[in-house]
Amino acid sequence: MNKFGSHLRKLREQRQMTLRYLADLANLSYSFIASLEKGRYNPSRETICALAAALEADKNELLILAGYLPNETVDQAISSSKSDELSKDIELEKLLQKPVSFNGIKLSNDDKNALLAFMQTMYNFKN
Repeated sequence: MNKFGSHLRKLREQRQMTLRYLADLANLSYSFIASLEKGRYNPSRETICALAAALEADKNELLILAGYLPNETVDQAISSSKSDELSKDIELEKLLQKPVSFNGIKLSNDDKNALLAFMQTMYNFKN
């Protein structure tokens, strides 16, 4: 079990929800939620948002526990990067200068550089 899974189970049990009831509210399968609670799978952002809404929980807390940047940080990076073309690289680089983790593992500088290169490639594909 990982931090995300144990917290998810705790939230569900605090609200006295069964797996099936939470699954119905979040429009997910109960076996998938059980697997998330056991740490077998890593949830997508969409899954986390659906679970947070169903549990009336803080989605940013769940995102962080799952190894994602909170939506507020992502939204800030996106909105500031839209202001001008040059700021995309600068803002992203500033973001990656801070400690960043994914799935509970702290990213090394090499990981951050690879992530930056990947994101730049994806951006170039899109435009």
